[in-house]
Amino acid sequence: MVSDLSRKPLLMLLFVFLLLAFFLPTFHATATNSSSTGFEIDQVDHVVQIEDGGLVIIKDTLNISLAGASIKPRNFPIGFPFEYASHLVYCFAHDTSDSDEPLEVTLDTGLGKIGFYGINVTLPADLSNEESYSFTVGFVFSDLIQPEAPLMEYLWFNLTFPLYPSLTQMTSICNVKVILPPRIGNVLVEYHSNLAKTGLNVNSTSIDSHQVLQFSKTHLENFASESAWLRFYQLLTAELDAFLMIDADEIKRGISLDAWGRIVMSDFYHLTYKGEGNLTGVKLRLPQYSFDISWMDEVGHIHEDVQLEGNATTTHINATISFAAIGKNEEIEFTVTYGLPWKEYVTQSTWRDFDLAFSFFERQYIYWTIRKLFVSINLPNNADFQSCSVSPQSVERLVTFSFHNVTPFHDLDFRLTYGYVIFWASFHPTIWVGLLVTLAFVIAFLWRVPKPPRVLITPASPETLRSFVDTYERKTSAIRELETLEQQVRKRKIPRRRYKVRKKALEGRLSVLSKDLADMKEEIRKAGSRYANTMRQIEVAETELQETEAAIRRIELRYRRREISKGTYSKLLEEYNRRKERAETTIDGVLLRLREEIR
Repeated sequence: MVSDLSRKPLLMLLFVFLLLAFFLPTFHATATNSSSTGFEIDQVDHVVQIEDGGLVIIKDTLNISLAGASIKPRNFPIGFPFEYASHLVYCFAHDTSDSDEPLEVTLDTGLGKIGFYGINVTLPADLSNEESYSFTVGFVFSDLIQPEAPLMEYLWFNLTFPLYPSLTQMTSICNVKVILPPRIGNVLVEYHSNLAKTGLNVNSTSIDSHQVLQFSKTHLENFASESAWLRFYQLLTAELDAFLMIDADEIKRGISLDAWGRIVMSDFYHLTYKGEGNLTGVKLRLPQYSFDISWMDEVGHIHEDVQLEGNATTTHINATISFAAIGKNEEIEFTVTYGLPWKEYVTQSTWRDFDLAFSFFERQYIYWTIRKLFVSINLPNNADFQSCSVSPQSVERLVTFSFHNVTPFHDLDFRLTYGYVIFWASFHPTIWVGLLVTLAFVIAFLWRVPKPPRVLITPASPETLRSFVDTYERKTSAIRELETLEQQVRKRKIPRRRYKVRKKALEGRLSVLSKDLADMKEEIRKAGSRYANTMRQIEVAETELQETEAAIRRIELRYRRREISKGTYSKLLEEYNRRKERAETTIDGVLLRLREEIR
C-alpha cells in the first residue's frame, strides 16, 4: 500500500516533466520572438492581387515602430500557413518608399512554430536614428486558383489564400485588400466569399476597372493561420482579354548576331491551357522595334497573319497569335520569329569591343510563371565572349543561360560584352587577293606622286592644356562628391531633401564642366595627331569607366536579390574592378603626361 502511494507522486512528476518538454520549445520560441525583436508592429497592409494568367500576388507592407527599442532589429520573420508552401514560386522584399532598394530575403527559415512556412527579411543596418521603418514583402503563388466547368454563359474560378500574414507578434491593425481581375467590357467580375463573416465589415469598391474588397482587423494575433476562399466568375467570351489561365511550361529564346549587323530573334513557346472553355490564341509582348514578325506552328507551317498593336518605335509591340482552339489541359507549341535593329541594342565601345544590352524575356500581359526559360546568344563568327552581367551556363560562340520558375518580378535585363573584328569576317579569301592587288597598285601610284610640302603643326598652348587638366580634375572631384552623396542617402546619413538640392547643384556643375571640356578637347585636337590621339584615349577610357560602373551597380543589385551566388558575384566584381582600374590608370597617365608637358 505504501509502495503504491509512493509511485503516484513520481508518476505525476513524470507527467508534468513530459508536458514541459513538449510545450517549452514552442513557448520559448514565441517568448524569444516577442521579447528580443526590439520593435512593435503598428500596421500591416495585406494586399491580395489576383492576376490574369493564374498567379496570386500577396504583398505585405509593414510599418514597425522603433521608438524606445534598446536593440535595433536586423531580422524580421514573416510567413504563411505551411499548406501554401508548395505553391510559392518567388519572394522579394524592398523599402516601401523606394522599390529600387531591395532587402535580402532568406527562404524557409521557419517561424519557431510548427505549421508555418517562414522567411527572414534582413533590415537595413542604419536604423539607429529612426523611430519607424516601413518595408514591403511580396509572395508570388501559383496554382491557387482552380477553374470550374462553364455554367450557362459564365466561367467560374475558386481561390483559397491566407487571410492574414503570419507574424511572430501581435499587430495593432491589419488592413486587408483583395483585388479581383479586371472587368471585361462593361461587365464587372462578380464574386462569392466567406469574407463577410461576423466581425468583418467588408467594403466593395471599384478601382481602375478592378473590383476591390477591403476590411480591417484590429489586434491581429501572432501566428495567424486563417484561410479565406473566394469564388468569382466572368462572362464566357471568346476574346483574348478574358481571364486566362496558362502555364508556360517551357520558353526558349534564341538571339542571333551576324557579321552584317543584323539581330534575328526566335522565341519557342510550350504552353498548357489550364482554364475552362477553349483557347484560340494568345497575345504576346515583343521587344521594342520588332519587325518582320511571323510565327510557325508545331508542324512547321509558317504564318504571317499576326495582328499587331502599338507603336514599335516608342514602346513594346503587341502580337496576337491565333490558332485552332484547344481545351483544358491541352498543350500548344509554336515559334515566333522577328528581327531587331542592330543600333538599338548593340553599341561599340572600342574598335573591337561590342556590348549587347537586352532582356532575357519581356514582362507579358498575363502573369506567367515560366517553369523553364532557356536563352542562347549566337555570336558572330570569330567573335570571343568577354563578360556578362549574368553568369552563363556555357561560354563558346554560343552563350547559353538557364532559369527556372521565372515570374514577372524577376529582373531579366542583362549586358553582354564580346570582342569582334568586323574587318576579318567581312572578307572572303578571294576578296583578300583582290585587295592585295589593289593595294599594290595604290602603293606604286603613290610612290610616283610628289610628296606634299611639310605642314608645320602648332603645338597646343600651355594655357589651354593647363585649363584642360584643371577642369578635368574639378570634374573628377564633383563625380566623387556625387558618389559620396549617393552613399550617404542610402545609409540615411543625410535627409532626402538636402540630398536632392545638393545633387541638383552637383549635376549642374558637372554639366558646365563637361561642356567646357568638350570645347577644349576640340581645340586641343586641332594642334596635331598626337593631341587628337591623346583626347581619343581619354574618351575611350571614360566610356569604359561608365560601363564598368553601371555593370557593378547591376551585379550588386542582383546579389542583394540573391539572384547570383556569392562566388559569381565576387568573380564578376573582381573583373569589373580590374577594368575600372585600367580605365582610371589610363586617364591618370594621360593627365600626368599633359602636366609634364606644361612644365
